[in-house]
Amino acid sequence: MDNVVYIAAAIVALPGAVLSGLLVFNLVRPSGFWPADPGWRRDLTLWLFRAYAFGMVGVAGVALWVWGLGQWPRYAIGLPMMGGAYALSLWAYKGLGKDNTYFGSDGLVTVGLYAYSRNPGYVASLAAALGLAVVAGSVIVLALAGGLLAIYFLFALNEERWLAKGYGTAFLRYMVDTPRFVDARTVARAREDLLTRL
Repeated sequence: MDNVVYIAAAIVALPGAVLSGLLVFNLVRPSGFWPADPGWRRDLTLWLFRAYAFGMVGVAGVALWVWGLGQWPRYAIGLPMMGGAYALSLWAYKGLGKDNTYFGSDGLVTVGLYAYSRNPGYVASLAAALGLAVVAGSVIVLALAGGLLAIYFLFALNEERWLAKGYGTAFLRYMVDTPRFVDARTVARAREDLLTRL
């Protein structure tokens, strides 16, 4: 029965591997896969990403079905992580705006959550994936979350080139001042902002 989880994970890993390959190829030889104009390249990229992300949730469900529900601390830790991360992700994408989320040119967003991270939506999604791994109690789901990190890293690298071309020195300054994901500057800024509000 354990084989079912491994087979499900292998099936889910396939679109992630193809997507990662396309993103690496796009870094080496820009070919319009990401960022992508509307059309088959964007559709393919988003389809592969969604297959991987939703598949990861499916693997977690299969793991719970095969290996059992486990103990309550997994849920006490993992479910709030997932819920909080999902809310944070929605907040990040709302701050960016729908058009900018899909490569519009509505202006460089550097405020709100984007003052702490250049990719807060990705950070939130990764936190949700970690919460999912905790709930599932599965190293396999944790490994798939690691794959998601690799995909987001490749997305970010491709997006940075596009943003630098579109926003020039403003984006380059933002890159220097704000971490790609999170680091000590994120924590320091959050603490500073919290103290000024108290």
